[in-house]
Amino acid sequence: ELNYSCKFDSKHLAAALENLNKATLADIEAHYQDPSLPCPKENNTLLYEITAYLEAAGIHNPLNKIYITTKRLPYFPIVNFLFLISQLPKLQYSKNSGMVCRKLADPIDWPPLVLGLLTLLKQFHSRYTEQFLGLIGQFVRSTMEQCTSQKVPEMPADVVGALLFLEDYVRYTKLPRRVVEAHVPNFIFDEFRTVL
Repeated sequence: ELNYSCKFDSKHLAAALENLNKATLADIEAHYQDPSLPCPKENNTLLYEITAYLEAAGIHNPLNKIYITTKRLPYFPIVNFLFLISQLPKLQYSKNSGMVCRKLADPIDWPPLVLGLLTLLKQFHSRYTEQFLGLIGQFVRSTMEQCTSQKVPEMPADVVGALLFLEDYVRYTKLPRRVVEAHVPNFIFDEFRTVL
């Protein structure tokens, strides 16, 4: 809404900010492709100043913002995966309202859980996100394989929750669906939607 308001009230400023943002990102990307090209240094205030203008004009995505830089943590994706899996039994799917608490005593909301994990993973290298999504995919595939051996195969609630997490994760990050389909086969997603 802020971006539309800016474009309506001051279209020239909005266009100039978008072009400056694209040019700055292109320069940074070119530097990473060819390190001999110049890159904005930390003592250069351009990045800090343009950030304030971009945020005021609504030309930014707070979900993609990196707030801190971190050191390598070897088991970080596993810890996040175990955290997510431990929260799934506390939630259940409702056709009317999506994922809700199973018990009123459990104060868990679905969107903050998804967005919190998304923001946390954004602070680290993208390979951690890839490993995290791979662990969720492995969990879904192994649980589904175990369930199909039963006489009446039924999709467990934890698998439904994990698939809903993957769908919401892709929706919030605006990633293509093929990113999660690399870990979970497409037919499981299709079957999952028919079960709901």
